[in-house]
Amino acid sequence: MLMGREDRLVNPGEALAVVEEFIPGDNVHVDSFGIIRSSTLGVPVFDAKSKVVYVKPVKHAMALGVGFSVVGLVSAIRQDIVNVEIYGLVSVTPTVRWVAELSGVFSGVIPISQIASEYIREVYDYYRVGDLILARTLNASNPYSLTTKPPQYGVIYALCSRCLTLMEPQTPKTMKCPRCGNVESRKVSILASSKILQVNIRRLLALRRW
Repeated sequence: MLMGREDRLVNPGEALAVVEEFIPGDNVHVDSFGIIRSSTLGVPVFDAKSKVVYVKPVKHAMALGVGFSVVGLVSAIRQDIVNVEIYGLVSVTPTVRWVAELSGVFSGVIPISQIASEYIREVYDYYRVGDLILARTLNASNPYSLTTKPPQYGVIYALCSRCLTLMEPQTPKTMKCPRCGNVESRKVSILASSKILQVNIRRLLALRRW
């Protein structure tokens, strides 16, 4: 727990203080245990006089390197390529951990050969516009070439095309709507049920208001 330090960056969700000691200010939130946590990537500020803690968001874009695990939104699909808008950085080993929301504009592309480790006839059987996915970077420049071949990569958030309800993973290749029972094909990440990812995805969606 950071508790009063202002000498480094903090990630979204990182503990800063407790409500008994500080008043939450901008870019922080209080969890169910009364712990004040950062809501963004930035520098924490602890005002000893007013007893307020807040976070100054990082304004510069973070650079991505080869082998980074990222969260992105499928923005367009062509016959042999998937376009992705990259919004978050995560760690998938040894455990799932949300690292940061990216402040810059990052674009990625998944060639059909990098979608899955099998022959692909139709890209729409794997991804659809609006899906949130986990992917891994293959280069270190924007736009980034991405892969989702390994089992930990793929769809982590998708809405039912019939009733717009959040679908649940059913198999590595399908997701099912808990409301209407609709089953749709996807390249599903084995981490799609991760509570850490789902909490941060909902926060990301609320902040960006998609």
